Formats: sequence, C-alpha cells, structure tokens
Amino acid sequence: MTELCRELAKLGVKVGMSDARPALTVRGNLADRRLWIEITRSGESFVWRRDDHVRHAVDDPAGAAAQIAEYLKLRDAGSGDRS
Repeated sequence: MTELCRELAKLGVKVGMSDARPALTVRGNLADRRLWIEITRSGESFVWRRDDHVRHAVDDPAGAAAQIAEYLKLRDAGSGDRS
C-alpha cells in the first residue's frame, strides 16, 4: 500500500491511510467524494469500485495509480462544476 500511496501522490491525488483497516482513501480534490482502495484477501490485487470489481495487480503500483487517477478524473468531471 505504501508504494501505491507514493505513486498516487506523484500524480497529484489526495491520499489518506485508514487507521481502522488496511486501506487507502483517495480523491482528486478535497471537495470530491472519497474512493476506498483495498488489497484483495489473496494479496494479489488492489481493488476499488467493488460493484464493478475493478482490480489491478499489487506488483504494479505505478500502473494501478495511473488507472485510479484516470478513474477519479472521469468520475469527478461528471459530478459538476465546483468553482
């Protein structure tokens, strides 16, 4: 999770670590909704958007970060103007 956290921060994503469970919360901007990211029970994948079962291999934190950042960008662009 630490490497994913670093990769997300490099991309400008706001990252928080949960103290209640092994998970990250991320958002594009502080006003955006949080997205929870966890590691699957098998320890092989990062998972988010559980309803869609979106996953990415844990041995590629940079690729996972890019995929998460793109998802946040698209999700948050569709949620209205905050200016």
